[in-house]
Amino acid sequence: MCSRRYLRRSFIAALALPVALLGLFVIYQHRTALFPEKLSQEYHHHHHDHHNENGADISNQIIGKYSKEPIFHIKRLTTNGYSTSKLYVNNAEQVKDSPQLFQYAPRLNAFNNDRQLQIVNPLQPILPLQYQTPVLNVIDTKRLERFVHLDLKGAAPKVVYYEKLFPYLKELGANGLLIEYEDMFPFTDNLSILRHGFSYSKSDIEKILKLAEQNNLKVMPLLQVYGHLEYVLKLKEFMHLREDKRYPQVITPCLEESYKLLFEMIDQLLLQHPSISYLHIGCDEVYYRLVHPQCANLHFRDEADLFIR
Repeated sequence: MCSRRYLRRSFIAALALPVALLGLFVIYQHRTALFPEKLSQEYHHHHHDHHNENGADISNQIIGKYSKEPIFHIKRLTTNGYSTSKLYVNNAEQVKDSPQLFQYAPRLNAFNNDRQLQIVNPLQPILPLQYQTPVLNVIDTKRLERFVHLDLKGAAPKVVYYEKLFPYLKELGANGLLIEYEDMFPFTDNLSILRHGFSYSKSDIEKILKLAEQNNLKVMPLLQVYGHLEYVLKLKEFMHLREDKRYPQVITPCLEESYKLLFEMIDQLLLQHPSISYLHIGCDEVYYRLVHPQCANLHFRDEADLFIR
């Protein structure tokens, strides 16, 4: 009796197993229509696990496996991490998947295996390099003037050197000279203490300007008026004008005497360059601002208020 029952169950199982496998096979073949949402989630999971070195997961094997109308996903870097953009080869699928997004999103064309893709993302995602058509905005440099910065502090050349330098700079395409003298300028009167022992004389400056004119080089003097004033503030006569008494780099804007000193330096510089069109006022690398004790009495709202006043 037991043997007959066992044979009967085995026979039924042998008949049911092929039927069940056939049913699963049919469901697998029509899974795109039966489980669209499940497919999308599965594809997303596969996308995050397998992406190529360019940041784009565009696999022909996956496309053929999941859909006849493939949906491509591109991984792009954003300020908040990574986000995914969708690329469609079928506008109908595009509208069906996200009709509102399709109405307002910009579309960019790309190509893969001669099939046109359309990108849909309101944030204008960046395509991988193999799909990009670069657009370069070329600046018309013919209208730009090329000034060469001559930083003369520390080791300024002799004037005779400029007789060879200026023609060479002109040959290279220079239009002008941005001359930062610092302590090489021939300051006079009570500013004479700013001069280096080997500073240029007034006649040297006149010769430099003459050489520049002969080579059609415009001259724009550069005078630092906020930072980079070590050559001034290192001297005991002007130490009290430091923004921070520990460092000689920055002059304080909170004392009236600072402005008197700077205006006198500007006046002497302009007097020595009567035909210039521009004067470069340097205000970079000011690392200490409004820390002088006197600044508290002026009630600056912020650092911008310093320049507005």
